[in-house]
Parts: sequence; structure tokens; C-alpha cells
Amino acid sequence: MKVYFLIQGQFGNNLFQYFAAEIIKKMYNCESVHPTFHINLDNTVINDDKFKQIITAYEQGFIPSLDPSKDILMMGFFQRSEIFRLEKDYVKSLFTLENTNHISNRITICNILKYKSQHTHVPKDGDLTLHLRCGDFWRHETNESEIFHPDALKAIIRDIPHDKLYIVYNKAEQLWEKEYYDQFADLNPIWINGKIGDDFDFLMRSPQLITSASTMCYMAALLGSAHTIHIPYNYFHGGYEGSGQHLAEFDERCKVYYDVGTWLPSM
Repeated sequence: MKVYFLIQGQFGNNLFQYFAAEIIKKMYNCESVHPTFHINLDNTVINDDKFKQIITAYEQGFIPSLDPSKDILMMGFFQRSEIFRLEKDYVKSLFTLENTNHISNRITICNILKYKSQHTHVPKDGDLTLHLRCGDFWRHETNESEIFHPDALKAIIRDIPHDKLYIVYNKAEQLWEKEYYDQFADLNPIWINGKIGDDFDFLMRSPQLITSASTMCYMAALLGSAHTIHIPYNYFHGGYEGSGQHLAEFDERCKVYYDVGTWLPSM
């Protein structure tokens, strides 16, 4: 029995899909894990709802049965922090230079780790890193947002002892994005922006990290070296009660903020 996962979304999404497939492989003693662009409904399909059912049962000490004669097709995003509370060490054991498995059609785990960052700044032990992402996190058509409110983020920052403040961000392409980033200018941060590999590496090296709603940033927190992780909670995709995204704490290093609120552009 093999596990296939349908490639959807961007880099952070692909990491979630890959690790979820590896966890299912471990649970059901499967042969291997492979990314795919093809949907084969003759396989046993695990979507987000089914994945939540499986890991809820796993938390309670048992594993639901699956047809051993069929391969498994994982077709979803699988962004549930409770599975990382159970399998964080296993996931981190897969994040090695020896792992040549693909998380997408072009990116392997070992190549993520081999990447040489172009950033000249390196965060030190007393420094704090905040990740900000705008772009597709504001839905223009419905005026809905996953962008955390700057006042709430700044209150979190004020409560965290730190030396330098770094802000890793996606470069502003629209005036409304610049409006958001301008809210943080009074903190005199060091702004960090590069290719996705550069920024992911910087986030993983950060000793104190405040995450955005970005899955890339959450994965950097999980896989990186931070000793303190501050997680503003994102309710947009359903939260714990739903079958979609629920990204809260995964170990004792994490502190979750459930009342951050979101921000909407004024223009």
C-alpha cells in the first residue's frame, strides 16, 4: 500500500501535505509516499474531514481501519496542529539532508536544507522575528481577511523582551499592503525580504518568533530552532471545531493568542 498526496497550494501547503502523508504512512505501515497531480478515486481517499476523524481516533489510542488492498490518495490540506503534538519528533526526524522525498514536483526535503540563504542578517538569541503576509490574505471580493490586526501584534511585541526586532514580509505590491506595513514603522524594525528559501531559512533560525497566518511560517516554527513561539490564532478556515485549518500549539514552546482579530484596508 502506497500513499499519494495531491499537490495543491504553495510551499507551506505542500509541506503540510507531505508530512500528513508520511504520518498516514507510519500509522498504516505503508510502503512509500509520493506527490501526484492525478486523482485516482479507486484509491482510498483521505480528505480533510477524514483526516480529522483519523487523528481524533489516534489521539484516543486507536487507528481506524482502511482497505489494505488499495493505495491511499490524500486530497486536502491537512493543517491540524493536534497531529504535531503527537508526531512532532517523527516529523522532525524526516527533515534531514538524507531525505530525498519530494514535497512537490520540484522541491525535495534535502534541497530545502541545502539551500544557501542570501540574507546577510542573522538573528541572535535575544532577537525577535515577526512574520507578516498580505497578498492573498485579503479577499477583495468579500472583504474578508486573515491579516492579523497590527495593534494586537504590536501589543504582543511590547510584552516580549527582545533586542532587535526583525520583520520578515512579502514585498508590497499594492498600496493597501504598504498601508499595513506602515503600521509597524514606529517599532524601527529591520525589514527582511527575499526569495521564499531565504525567508524560510531566516524564520527557522529565529530564536523568538511571532507567526502570521502563513503555513510557511508555521512550518518554520515547527521545524526551526525557536525557543519561544507566539501564535496568533487564525479562525478563518474553521478552527478546531471544523475540518479545515486548526493551527495552535504543538509543544511547550508555543503560546497561542486567541483574540488578535483581523485587519482590513481602508482604501
